[in-house]
Amino acid sequence: MREKDQTRFVTEVDSDRVVVDTNAQQDIVARPKWDSFENNHFAMRKRLIAIFLKVANLFISRLRAGKRLTKIKAWI
Repeated sequence: MREKDQTRFVTEVDSDRVVVDTNAQQDIVARPKWDSFENNHFAMRKRLIAIFLKVANLFISRLRAGKRLTKIKAWI
């Protein structure tokens, strides 16, 4: 199976001309993109900050709960 992968493509070098696959133009055609944050850098940053704040708040609350739990266990 690996041998078939190695022989599937052949490298072609010619110093006189650039070798380009004639079917490459079909692959180059731009396809529609549905990324809503593609050009909206402010929205991307705002979203990342919101994710960071959510995780940071969760971490801080778990840290505080852990400290309280150790104090309660020490008291009991």
